[in-house]
Amino acid sequence: MKRLMYILVGLFRLLPVKNIVLFESMSGFQDNSKALFEEMMRQRLNQKYKIIWFVADPKRMNNLGYDKVRFMKKSGITRKSIRYLYYSCVAKYCFYTHEVLGYRKDGQQIRFFLTHGTPLKDSRGCFGEVDAHTYILSTSEYAATLRATSLLGGEDKMQILGFPRNDKLFCEDAGTARFLAKYEYTKLVVWLPTFKHIRNSDRVDFATDSATDVSLMSPTFFEQLNAKLVATKTLLVIKFHPNQDLRFVPFYQMSNIVTLSNVEMLQERIDLYALLGQSDALITDFSSVYFDYLLLNKPIGFELGDMANYSSGRGFLVDEPLDYMPGTKIHTEADFLQFIEELAVNNDAYVLERAKLCTKMNRFYDNNAAKRILEFLEMDGTTL
Repeated sequence: MKRLMYILVGLFRLLPVKNIVLFESMSGFQDNSKALFEEMMRQRLNQKYKIIWFVADPKRMNNLGYDKVRFMKKSGITRKSIRYLYYSCVAKYCFYTHEVLGYRKDGQQIRFFLTHGTPLKDSRGCFGEVDAHTYILSTSEYAATLRATSLLGGEDKMQILGFPRNDKLFCEDAGTARFLAKYEYTKLVVWLPTFKHIRNSDRVDFATDSATDVSLMSPTFFEQLNAKLVATKTLLVIKFHPNQDLRFVPFYQMSNIVTLSNVEMLQERIDLYALLGQSDALITDFSSVYFDYLLLNKPIGFELGDMANYSSGRGFLVDEPLDYMPGTKIHTEADFLQFIEELAVNNDAYVLERAKLCTKMNRFYDNNAAKRILEFLEMDGTTL
């Protein structure tokens, strides 16, 4: 089968490139790929380019109502995957956050690695050859050095244009608004636990195993937490990592606690970054999402119950990761409850620290990253 694939790729590479744009994101229909795609749709670029998305479940995407957009699935050597090989060889533009798209090698194809954020965690060795990318997206000069470290190179490929997903922080989203309208609250907190590779992955991130994949999630604590949320009129939305094996995390649907998976986000038409834009605070651990959230200069709680275990396992790209965490450090259940209390009375001691780090991690403070990318590639609506 592999030999047949190589033969087909060799033949398809002989064909001329076409006005075809490929998209991929292992995060599902989210992230930088989705935000850039939506800007292309706003500019009616689907009238000029054939747009193809590679997703896990194409049938689930067909009811989203996107005109002249094709959703496909990658698989073994079948009629459908032969089309995937064909498009990968003749597409002019390939945009992806994880797996490289595109097989052409004659310089006529642009492969743009939009990335899944600026890394704080040590992700060296987790990516393929850096030469596979034409361009690599970043948010600042310093963020580009972190990304180049994680990729073991690629400094000359970095394009500091900002993340398209960050545009959503400053924009209203109909699906997200409908979702939030179901609840009554004064403060909204979004909790984004990081992806933990425990029992469900060959990759080892943590030095030792633990009972659950997400710290501080137990029935007893959540009863206390929900009571605190009710008392402070706070809604807590927990969004799990798209790659998280949900068999190893508990779901709690309480009056003031809502848990969401990627499938539910798609069904509800909720955009994660639009949700973050409407929030009053973020809780995360070492996830790079908080570098983006700095643009809002809102409180951040860092849930670090597993930090020592993580440090002795996979580790970080910087020597002192705590120096890059301008917010409340949450190590215990009591710390978590205290963070909710402080938020309720608008007690925020980290405004200046967040602003200082934000200037280091973000060059742009607007909602025009997707437009900048299209202008950079000279494929924006002005060329129609």
